[in-house]
This record gives sequence, structure tokens and C-alpha cells, in this order.
Amino acid sequence: MVALVLLLLVVALAFGLYRLLAATRDSRTLWLSSIAIGSSLGITRAVLGCVGWYIVEHTGSAIQVPAFALAMLTWPEAMVFGQHRGQAPSQFYVQLGSLLVMTSLMMVCGVALLVHVSRRQTGER
Repeated sequence: MVALVLLLLVVALAFGLYRLLAATRDSRTLWLSSIAIGSSLGITRAVLGCVGWYIVEHTGSAIQVPAFALAMLTWPEAMVFGQHRGQAPSQFYVQLGSLLVMTSLMMVCGVALLVHVSRRQTGER
């Protein structure tokens, strides 16, 4: 049930992003907006996800529950690094944060590319 709700939320956010980018006036604004949105989203995911991951690994108190929810922001990208024993080294957080920023930027630019292609096909702007 939770997976279905999350899937619907992701689809709704992608549709909202598409509508937002489709409302831009020209191609330059479209690409600048997508880079700004993607970078902001990626940096937010990286900071919150890495802080959550760090707290989960270094604490054992009640703060671990919300930290685990933040660490879940990194799961799709964290699978790239595989399993590790013990606490993660400090370069792990830098690599994970960089990967989160890049994948978020790629996702938003992919939506912008869909907007750009749909404009070309319809002959708009």
C-alpha cells in the first residue's frame, strides 16, 4: 500500500514538473529552469540523505527513526556502492552526495527534454 502511494506521488510530482516546465516561454528559460530545479533538488536530497545516513550509522537513540526516513532518500543511488561492513568512510558521503545531485539533475533535464520534444512536434514556441 505504501509503495502504491509513493508511486502515485512520484507520478504526480513528475506531471507537476512537466506542467511547470511546459509553462516556460522559450527554450533558454526551459533549460535554465530545469538546471536550477534539478540542482536544488539534488543538493537537498544529498544533504538530507547523507545527514540521515550518518545519524543512522553513528547514533543509537530515538533520533534514528527520522534519520532512517531521511536515509531512505538515498536508497536508489546507494545500491551502486554495494554493502559495507561497519561505518561508511568519509569519501562515501562525498560520492553519494555527488551521485544524488547528478541523478536528480538528469531526471529533471529528462523531463525538460520531453517538454522540448513535445514543443517541436506541435510546432509551439
